[in-house]
Amino acid sequence: MLLSHVWGLFAHPREEFQLIQKEQADRPSMYILYILILAAIPPISVYIGSTMTGWRIGDGDITRMSTSSTLSLCFLIYIGIIAEIYVLGRAIDWMRDTYTDLCKRKLSGLALATYIVMPLLILSVFAVYPTIWLILLSLIVASSYSAYLLYAGIPIVFDIPKERGVMFSSAILTIGLVLGVVLVIALVIIWVMGFDPVFTS
Repeated sequence: MLLSHVWGLFAHPREEFQLIQKEQADRPSMYILYILILAAIPPISVYIGSTMTGWRIGDGDITRMSTSSTLSLCFLIYIGIIAEIYVLGRAIDWMRDTYTDLCKRKLSGLALATYIVMPLLILSVFAVYPTIWLILLSLIVASSYSAYLLYAGIPIVFDIPKERGVMFSSAILTIGLVLGVVLVIALVIIWVMGFDPVFTS
């Protein structure tokens, strides 16, 4: 179901959200498999970029990471992404009764969270070529489009006025940003203290 909406969310997001709103797939379990698949894109890309492609700083030699060190990092990234999507989905479920009509059937928070973060997960494929400007550019584009999907989709899938949708979307965006910062900090601390990163030239 989610895969059928991927192209639509990039080509014509508002019309695609209208289709999603009509489907109203309110069973979170339907999206678990999709999340497990999409969440694998960033760690796989990081693995390829870190162990095979490598990166260069200035005129220095190409630096890569050892396979074992990269695997531990990728595992942490994978678990962290799944946890963040789950928490974000639960936050949407928790807040939606405040902003939406209680009598209406609602899309599950986990489903909406999956749609919203999809650009970030898909465009993380650029990590296979870990150049700073390319990574930053893809991150900015993906983050901006995820925010656009959030603000465009909330009023449609929950059938609420745009003004209320802006408030709802802003609350979700704030939580998402906080979760992102917490995830990065936690990954760095755990990886550096619990796993010894090994770099090779």
